[in-house]
Amino acid sequence: MATAVLGDGPVYPVADYFRAGTVLELRAEDRGPDGSYVKKVRWISAGYIGPVLVRAARIDGKGTASSGFAYTGEERHGGHYAELDSPARDLPGTTTVGGPGCYVLQVDGTTFTTTVVFRAA
Repeated sequence: MATAVLGDGPVYPVADYFRAGTVLELRAEDRGPDGSYVKKVRWISAGYIGPVLVRAARIDGKGTASSGFAYTGEERHGGHYAELDSPARDLPGTTTVGGPGCYVLQVDGTTFTTTVVFRAA
């Protein structure tokens, strides 16, 4: 169960993995050999069945970002694509960022598009 979510949904990143609302905390132990940071970010869906595409990008400068679900879907169309088959899904996943900065997650389904802006620090 999530105590809070980010965005307008119906597919949401769980806010419990962010501090101060929308800050993704970067720690030394999250840093990979390539210098990027991989953070656990759980997703949930509420009342939506169908395809979903999650994309991530840095918006304050050059840098890389990605986000996806751990046990379902595949890389497609510049993001992570999955078919959600239940109106209530718990979707473990990760978000990877190149370093501190401002980022956006865009979530697209057949009946919605929503964005979530966050800071990695």
